[in-house]
Amino acid sequence: MTIEAPQPISARRAELPTIGARRAELPPIGIWWPMLEPTLQREILEHPSAPLRRAVVRRIYELCELERFPMRDFVRLNENERAYLAGWTHTAAWE
Repeated sequence: MTIEAPQPISARRAELPTIGARRAELPPIGIWWPMLEPTLQREILEHPSAPLRRAVVRRIYELCELERFPMRDFVRLNENERAYLAGWTHTAAWE
């Protein structure tokens, strides 16, 4: 009988949000990002991997004219959305 070493807490914690629930998804970033207020854009750009505040998520849904607002405690940008922002900031820096 072999005993396996336990997984690090960070690895186990990463699995928790997917158990029994889907990740709350935002509408396509190409729709709402250009319309988002500059103050909220700066807030997201400062910490793109951090959870978005509920007010920011609500504003995104309002801009996309969606009524259903995800009631999750946190919504984060996914890898593709962060890549979009990286390209957007690179393009904006040249203007």
